Amino acid sequence: MSAEGGRSVLTVNYPPDRTVMELDLLSVSLGLPQGSADMIKVRVNDEERISIVPDSGFECFTVRLSPGVNAIDVTAFKKGREIDSVEFSVFRRSDLEAAYQKAPADFQKDYFHSKKRKECAECHVLVPTDADKKPVNPASFKAALQEGDKQAIASSSTCYSCHSKITSYPYVHGPASVWSCLSCHDAETEPMYMVKKPDAEVCFSCHVEQGRDWGAKKFIHGPVNTGKCAICHSPHASDNPFNLLKPTWFLCTSCHQKNASGRHIIAGYVYGDSHPTRGKPDPLRNGKELTCASCHNPHASDYPRLWALSAGSAFELCQMCHQK
Repeated sequence: MSAEGGRSVLTVNYPPDRTVMELDLLSVSLGLPQGSADMIKVRVNDEERISIVPDSGFECFTVRLSPGVNAIDVTAFKKGREIDSVEFSVFRRSDLEAAYQKAPADFQKDYFHSKKRKECAECHVLVPTDADKKPVNPASFKAALQEGDKQAIASSSTCYSCHSKITSYPYVHGPASVWSCLSCHDAETEPMYMVKKPDAEVCFSCHVEQGRDWGAKKFIHGPVNTGKCAICHSPHASDNPFNLLKPTWFLCTSCHQKNASGRHIIAGYVYGDSHPTRGKPDPLRNGKELTCASCHNPHASDYPRLWALSAGSAFELCQMCHQK
């Protein structure tokens, strides 16, 4: 829909239509003549996500994406009447779910920082400073937050003004918590600020002990073995402990759907339909829920099938809980 007189009110500065995104938060920048609208509403896949009262010629906001195609509709209103709307689509790619690993043919990546953005530079500093590169020492992140004002630390980063929402979750990754963005993102790469691949090359520069210990195990989980930490973990923040992209059971069964019922646990041993894999207390961990991780180590193990417990056989594993 166009505004009255055929003149559009809304302009999408970023992103371009049919863009591919790797993470679940999308930064959107709109242009509109000041005073032309008094309300902007944003819908994603027909669900209203954001309402904005515009107060300048630019409006920047963040929307959360779902895996797959996200149809985004931005509508401007004046005194309750719709005056303009724009639509664009973004594909949220995901290594975790097979259906969303490959973008449709007409979608492509667009690297924001690979181009000069004059309209953004009017308000934002688009080059990093020393504040964006803090000491790469996992032990220092918590201390930095305790010693300094959290808001002051965040606002010292040039990245914060656009990307503040990436830490608005209960569980925040250490470098993100103190806005040490260049601990992981490389300002010298082309496109700019890419993270080295595989992920483990960056992750194990801090998580040295884990990298060493897991690499020495007999059995290594596929994502760990290929260095793809971000299949399971968010590099910024998450609703779940350990920065997992989903709660444990839902995360595991995204790949291991056939094991969701728990039938694999008892097959060949007893007659029955299933063994619980969630929703029950964990007999070996007080106060914890039974999940896939009750029996399996999600990273590496010296025992078959990545068992998390010292067991020489499946029957011996069962006896850890079933002692009768």
